[in-house]
Amino acid sequence: MSNYFHRPRKLSEGTRQRIRQAVDTLGFVPNDAARTLRTGVSPVIGYLAFELAGATTPEIAAAIEQRVSAEGMYMLMANDTASEQRERAYLQLFAKQQVSGVIIAPVGNVEAELARMRSFGIASVLSARRAESPAQASVSIDHVEGGRLAAAHLIEQGRKRIGFVSSSLELKQMSDRLNGALSAVHAATGVTLEVLPVPERSVEAGIACADALLRRPPAERPDALFCANDLLAIGVVQAFAANDGVRVPADIAVVGYDDIEFARSTIVPLTTVRTPQAELGTAVADLLFAEIDALASPGGGSPPRHQLEFSPELVVRASTVRQ
Repeated sequence: MSNYFHRPRKLSEGTRQRIRQAVDTLGFVPNDAARTLRTGVSPVIGYLAFELAGATTPEIAAAIEQRVSAEGMYMLMANDTASEQRERAYLQLFAKQQVSGVIIAPVGNVEAELARMRSFGIASVLSARRAESPAQASVSIDHVEGGRLAAAHLIEQGRKRIGFVSSSLELKQMSDRLNGALSAVHAATGVTLEVLPVPERSVEAGIACADALLRRPPAERPDALFCANDLLAIGVVQAFAANDGVRVPADIAVVGYDDIEFARSTIVPLTTVRTPQAELGTAVADLLFAEIDALASPGGGSPPRHQLEFSPELVVRASTVRQ
């Protein structure tokens, strides 16, 4: 019975079906709190992200959930709404619930808190951000390189006045993209970069940003925009397409970031920086279970604490290449 609820892969399909019928007939509900007290192992993983409704979070979360489900465990998701105070409150809640492990895409630096949780047996992995401490496991994307790829491509297309469109530059993922773009700009001659802040990384914010640029005299507009995500870039392209005075890419080239599903189907297909979201989610979950196993091993073996980093890839489409 225990394997049915917590390690179903160990059972044959026939056995699982017979147990399922018995459970349904008896109305049996397992007591996970009692199980945790008896075995010291919780069937729950906590996943904390700063924007659950973001363009890439669902794909990452789905990959994590698939891996967690294959282990016969469960995932509780929480959204800290980009609040460091809320982030720490959720970590404290997960600790009180004695979850087996925590995956977190953080707003602030939570490594000290995660180290304390590790000291009493709760494993953790940072998602989408490289850990600063070698003692902390993480799976990240090289966003500095991603930003450099985007800006270098625009410079190769002859663009001289680049605008970087983003919100929340205090987030390391966003500041890394900006720093990567700046590295390409500083290596070029006669190229400038202007930061164009927006309140959020959404299609609506992209439209508002484009509308604001359209109110400038043409000579004072950027001739290229690097948007911190594809949603912003899609909004920008939509706004420009609705205005007869600006053509993409002839007048203003546009690059996005992430290569979400809709990037290739916009009115002008979007050049973007592809990031492997599903692969990241699977790697995060794999690393967390390795950490959990190491913490639970006799003698409290040392977890692997790997710091994996994926490389982004530039995908060139019509929004930057003159026909």
